[in-house]
Amino acid sequence: MAYESSAARIAAQLRTEILHGDLAPGSKLAQVGLAERFGVSRIPVRDALAILTGEGLVQPLSNATAVVTRMSVEELQELYDLRVAIEPRTTEIAVPNVGRADILYMRKQLAIMSAPVDARTWLAANTEFHAAVYRRANRPRTVELIEQLRRLTDRYVFMHLEVSEQGRHIGAEHDDILAAVERGDAAMTARLTREHLARAHDSILGYLDEHPSVLDRYAVLSP
Repeated sequence: MAYESSAARIAAQLRTEILHGDLAPGSKLAQVGLAERFGVSRIPVRDALAILTGEGLVQPLSNATAVVTRMSVEELQELYDLRVAIEPRTTEIAVPNVGRADILYMRKQLAIMSAPVDARTWLAANTEFHAAVYRRANRPRTVELIEQLRRLTDRYVFMHLEVSEQGRHIGAEHDDILAAVERGDAAMTARLTREHLARAHDSILGYLDEHPSVLDRYAVLSP
């Protein structure tokens, strides 16, 4: 139905705005206002907010209003714990199925990350670099879970990229992961993925420890 495609479109736009900080944690999302903004009825807006609620990006305040979920060190730690538990194993399963086209695609994303691009472009290329492997695991439920965890984590990664250049030092780690994938070394790729996630976690956590007020600057007052 038409409203279903509208709901997906609205959810995609709001998701992007949340991940990039355009809709800060604590922002109110009123169905009436969103319906006016997107030129639709409240039904697809309601369904779009339900999609984002399922992803953990918003939470309902009432039948007509939702709020962008808060960011916290505790959530960051939980997200990375889950990712470290799932992604290396998924990588190990996937590597034997990675083809030449996938490797070329990963090289393309790596080239984008190596160029002087903005945080949004870098983050999108980073997502696609890793997803090129995960998709070959033929584990759709697992990949869906990885994507959900990644979307939640990306709020922190984007913030880190915006306020610090530290996040971009991991280019060499991507080179190593790609080389292991090209060799077909599943165990090594899994190990490198685990270490890569751990370093990213430590880097963001370290920054937040040194700058504890940074999350407050990415939030609005509680409704």
